[in-house]
Amino acid sequence: MSSNVRRTSHLSRHLTALRLQNGLRPGQLAAHLGASNVSKVGGLIRSFELGEPLCEYWLDKLIEGLQPDPAELRRCQKLDQAEAEQQLEQDRVAWEAWADETIDPYLWIRYMPAVYGVREVPRVFCTPRATAEDNAWARARAEDWAADELKRFGAKGHLNWSRRERTWYDQRGLNPRRVQVTFEEPSGGGWMQVQGSAQKFLLGSNGQFTTKGPGLDQPC
Repeated sequence: MSSNVRRTSHLSRHLTALRLQNGLRPGQLAAHLGASNVSKVGGLIRSFELGEPLCEYWLDKLIEGLQPDPAELRRCQKLDQAEAEQQLEQDRVAWEAWADETIDPYLWIRYMPAVYGVREVPRVFCTPRATAEDNAWARARAEDWAADELKRFGAKGHLNWSRRERTWYDQRGLNPRRVQVTFEEPSGGGWMQVQGSAQKFLLGSNGQFTTKGPGLDQPC
């Protein structure tokens, strides 16, 4: 699970040092690179220096304009690649541990664009059975219930049987299909946020907003 904290890279720090050595402010560097909107590109350069991504076009322009030593450039890129691979593996290990945790099944619903909610699956379908056949029967009944709920709301959504198993439905609960969720293919849903706030929320089963629980605990 990646942190939301911005991280500068070896490359961004090196290019920042070169900019400062040349006595240039971000906007001045943007003008030097031929930007038509100096303020906007200057802001992109400064954001990159602070840890935000930069598109390939302007990164190439930065390297062309600041002319870092090729050997130092390769060293920075190699270090950044190694750190990215290490972070990816840490995220994978954390996701696998999270995905193995037991959950109460729930239905995620897309009521309309940008309006999402969750509903609890009736307990009668969630109680573990004595045999695999009985558990398969319970899941099939839960899928029928989910289809009926989505039909009632005229919505699309997915039944989360576990963090690794989902059943997706088209609008009005049609065309159910089971999918395996993996780190590479998280197949997630969505949530709502107020502009400028980091708080995520969904509509709960009681029609009230919820900020905790199913659908909101997934890794970023």
